[in-house]
Amino acid sequence: MLAVLIAPIFGVKESVPLTAAAMMMSSCVRVWVFKKFLPIKPFLVIMTVALPLIIISANFYLTLDTKMAALVLGGFLFVSTPLRIILNKLKVKVSLKGLALAAIPYGLLSGSTFGAGLILAPFTLGAGITKERLVALVGALALGLNLSKTIVFGNSPLLGQELLILGLAIGCFTLPGPFIGRWILKHTDVSIHNRFMDVFVFLASLYFLYEGLIGN
Repeated sequence: MLAVLIAPIFGVKESVPLTAAAMMMSSCVRVWVFKKFLPIKPFLVIMTVALPLIIISANFYLTLDTKMAALVLGGFLFVSTPLRIILNKLKVKVSLKGLALAAIPYGLLSGSTFGAGLILAPFTLGAGITKERLVALVGALALGLNLSKTIVFGNSPLLGQELLILGLAIGCFTLPGPFIGRWILKHTDVSIHNRFMDVFVFLASLYFLYEGLIGN
C-alpha cells in the first residue's frame, strides 16, 4: 500500500527503494512486537536461500528504465492475486525443504518488486505457520529483505542520501502500524482482510501498467 502511495509523488522507479527504506522501520517494530512468536528455523531457511537472489534481483531492477520498471511492478501485482488464490486452493503441505524451494521465486521477485510475500504466504501456511507466528515471520523476512534492498539501492544513484533520509522519515510515521495491526488481527476475520487486499492489489496493478504503457 505504501509503495502505491509513494509512486505518484516521488516516481514509479523510486517507489521500490523508498518503500524498502521506509519499511525497515516498521519491520523492526513488528519483529519486536511479535518477537516471542518468531519461528526461527523457517526464518533462517527462507532467508538463507532468498538473500543472494534478492541481491541479484535488486541489481537487475537498477538496470530497468522507468517504463519497464512500471511494467514489471504492474505485471507482478496483476498476476499475484490469482496465483495466490490458486496456491491457496492447492492447500500444499510443506516441510522446511518446501519452504526453501518456495524461497527461490520469493527471492527473485522480492528484490525487484513489492508484495512477493503474497506468493510465499500459502507455503508458510502449508508449513503450519499461522496467526501471530506468521506475522512475526513476515516481519522478520521483511526486515532482512528491505535492509538488503536498501544497501543495494543505497550504493547506486537511484537511492541517494536525500531519498534515503526521506524513506527513513516516512518509515517513522509507520511505526504505530504493527501495534494497530496486532489489534486488527485479533478483531477482523481473515477473509475480509484478504478481499480488501485483493481489490487494492488489482487496482495498484492497473496503475503501474498504465504508467508503463501510457504514462509519460
